[in-house]
Amino acid sequence: MSRFVVPDLAEAKLPRAKAPSLEGLEVTVPAPKDFTAEQVQQRFLELARPLANERYRYPNEPVAWKDEVLLSIVGFSNGRLVPFSARKEVWLPLLPEPQLPGLYEALVGHTPNKTVAVDVTLPADYPVETLRNMPARFMVQIHAARQVTYPDLESPEFLQALGRGATLAEAMRSVYQQMEQETVQQLGLLAQQRVLDEVAARTEVKVPPELIDREIIARWNASEGITVRELELSPEQQQESLQTWLRDARTRAEVENRLRIGLALAAIRERDGLTLTPERVEALLREHAAAAGVTMEELAQSLRAEPQQMARIDQVAWHLLVVEHVMSRAQVRFERA
Repeated sequence: MSRFVVPDLAEAKLPRAKAPSLEGLEVTVPAPKDFTAEQVQQRFLELARPLANERYRYPNEPVAWKDEVLLSIVGFSNGRLVPFSARKEVWLPLLPEPQLPGLYEALVGHTPNKTVAVDVTLPADYPVETLRNMPARFMVQIHAARQVTYPDLESPEFLQALGRGATLAEAMRSVYQQMEQETVQQLGLLAQQRVLDEVAARTEVKVPPELIDREIIARWNASEGITVRELELSPEQQQESLQTWLRDARTRAEVENRLRIGLALAAIRERDGLTLTPERVEALLREHAAAAGVTMEELAQSLRAEPQQMARIDQVAWHLLVVEHVMSRAQVRFERA
């Protein structure tokens, strides 16, 4: 049987960018939408999930709505692989999925260890523009299913175990406040991304197509490439999967923008004479150690054993330093809800 070999592109030379001006760097971050009651309830159930009881369905027992199912999925439209659709052995709840209308609903009543063909019409806002409003067939293999039963959400035992208040109302309020805090963090990240997008737009540099190709191939090879190989799709289908990634305008634009940001930050670092102090590297190492749950001494031993990790930390430190420098020059306006 023939085998698909991932193209090995020659190393593309990084172009040299002209450092963009940071004068008048202003962005506006739109106000977030308030949470719906359904969103708060869904997050509440996600947090309560470890306290729920689960029972695996028997091989001859039909799957029910809201079950959690272990699935392998791949989609086709007009005989061609739907990009970004392949997934192998992922646990998903049987709940509505607006991007795949009717897909999970069609699995209800089928039994584990069965493969189901489901025909859907992709919606008008489907992420891949060329597939909007197009018919598609998804082959879904149901490996296993489990019924999830939550305890009485108002029982004192459950609320004590959840640790978010003595009453259901208090617990819901706690979840809402956590979602608000997460939104504040997300707004900060969105502000930073918008500033970096503006910096990229100001940067005079031509990103070679082969550089974009290399980045996309690396991403595909680390994600959907693994899945299509594990699903044992044919070499032609694997090639098709990769080509859809390479041709997807949205993917190419996102990758090019990321590369432009990297080139812009490198040029700003050189122009503005930024220096990375040992204190900054140490601070990053402490954050890294805390996140990994190890001591600084244990982390140091690990880095000595794997010097490439130190190089990666150094790169991250430089990136954070330049981003902090850029953000200090930017004016960010947050719209009010």
